[in-house]
Amino acid sequence: MQKSSENKTTIGDVARIAKVSKSTVSHVLNNTKNVSDKTREKILKVIEETGYTPNLVAKALKKSETKTIGLVISDIQNQYFIDVIKAISDECIRNGYMVFLADSNDDPVRELEIAKSFCERCVDGVILSPTANSEKYVGQYFRERDIPIVYIDRMLDLNGDWVGSENHRSMRNLTEHLILLGHKRIAFAAGLRHISTTEERIEGYKEALEKNGIVFDEALIIEGESRSGPAERGTKEIIERMMGIDDCPTAIIAANNLMVLGVMKALSELNIRVPEDMAVVAFDDCEWAGLFRPRLTAVAQPCKDIGRKAAELLLERIHDRSGSPQRIYFQPELVIRESCGSKRNIL
Repeated sequence: MQKSSENKTTIGDVARIAKVSKSTVSHVLNNTKNVSDKTREKILKVIEETGYTPNLVAKALKKSETKTIGLVISDIQNQYFIDVIKAISDECIRNGYMVFLADSNDDPVRELEIAKSFCERCVDGVILSPTANSEKYVGQYFRERDIPIVYIDRMLDLNGDWVGSENHRSMRNLTEHLILLGHKRIAFAAGLRHISTTEERIEGYKEALEKNGIVFDEALIIEGESRSGPAERGTKEIIERMMGIDDCPTAIIAANNLMVLGVMKALSELNIRVPEDMAVVAFDDCEWAGLFRPRLTAVAQPCKDIGRKAAELLLERIHDRSGSPQRIYFQPELVIRESCGSKRNIL
């Protein structure tokens, strides 16, 4: 009795074979009305025999929803985002939504193309880790189409919903920890400029120096660009330039978990020991941080909480657009391990 793919079974076919109305079949499929057990069993048997599959897309469009979410990540290689993605996906699936995932690679043009693709697929809402130019491109695009959007990690000046970590105070605390260990020449591997997370972390670093009477030195900023490669090259350049002089840094802060890999690789190639010759700490804690030898001191962001809350907030917005935009901060935790030891006792 099963029909071929060229002659696809319709709900009308099921109703005709079961000798019931289409509305009765619909009630069985959607569990929207009590149907006798005998009738239900008969309809389910016909569905099984014919291979009938409901047209979920047509059904969703009729209801003006597709039960899908678009998720745009600025750098999918970053372990921080992997953990956030997992939490978002789990929360969406738990609520009956599927997630379309895309990586913008921090490219605003690519990000806009992803946004257009998501709109073509009629996603119900979007979670976005924005590029530096999202306000100009994607933010405006979604606003014009009245698509709910929640930003994560990086904050824009747009009046919209956002979920992420508190960066300024957390970086200040991390820097002060090194200062308390006796370090005064602290290099900083910074992420991509002109994005909120980078600027907030730099400001926290500067504030800690100022608070402790240490003059900020632009020469100690490594342009890590949020990636491993630039951080490695920048670390080598600054060490080779300052090696053997009093101004050489005794500690390095990496502003994310990709850059700390570049920093550690550069130090290894220069035969600089951690922490005996150079203290190293990072903003971002990962599963592998405890596997470093020495184990890595890091600021641990609550990735699961951020992802789950972003998904919850977006689902709320999909069903209720009222209410003021929310900005939800999570407080990271400083996890102290062995990599922050001082080069020498200079207290």
